[in-house]
Amino acid sequence: MTTKTNGNQFRDDEILILEQVRDGEPVKNIFPKIGGRLRLAHEDNEQLSICTEIVRYDEVIAVVKSVVTTMKGSFPGFGMASTERDHSIAPAILELAETRAIARSLRFAGYGVEYCSAEEVSHLNGGLKPSPDTKTQTKPPQDGPKGGNGERPQNGGNGGNGSEKSGGNGGNGDARVSNKQLNYIVTLGRDLKLNSKDLDKETVQVFGVKMAYLTTKQASSFIDTLKERSA
Repeated sequence: MTTKTNGNQFRDDEILILEQVRDGEPVKNIFPKIGGRLRLAHEDNEQLSICTEIVRYDEVIAVVKSVVTTMKGSFPGFGMASTERDHSIAPAILELAETRAIARSLRFAGYGVEYCSAEEVSHLNGGLKPSPDTKTQTKPPQDGPKGGNGERPQNGGNGGNGSEKSGGNGGNGDARVSNKQLNYIVTLGRDLKLNSKDLDKETVQVFGVKMAYLTTKQASSFIDTLKERSA
């Protein structure tokens, strides 16, 4: 089955069909996946940028803002995920919030405007995981609208300062910053009267990326710096 929306086409593998009961009758609804919206946006624009920003992130809630800039203009959107609503993939609420934000921005940009995104109803579908199609974005957002990076923090153990313990995949410090490290950085920043934007500016200046894109080794070094400043 192919769905046409405003001259755009979603392929069969780019839609999710959920059957819901309304007035005692089963009704099938179509929800495009972010991969389909991304494909259409890339095909429709010679220049396309996606910039994401963490608005809130803690152990239970993640809120991300996305701005998609096409040849028609810029389209902001917000995405939220929580451990309560999305408990089946609780370790990945930040990735899910970003995916939802990008999907909403693409929808506002005109790609499947009449359809809610599959990622927004993932909690109704047994925990639909964030689409891997966001890997088409190649760089983390820094000081302007650049392609967002689909990779996000991964969970892992932490030492006394929130750094990853040696061993396993992140033993050399090259693994992505853990949730606990991010939480610790935010807590230390709060004590220093630094908000998330302030912390992002500092990590961009020192490491070239926002705090959500630090490696465990970089995060550990940044944590030590913040602890010294708060001593």
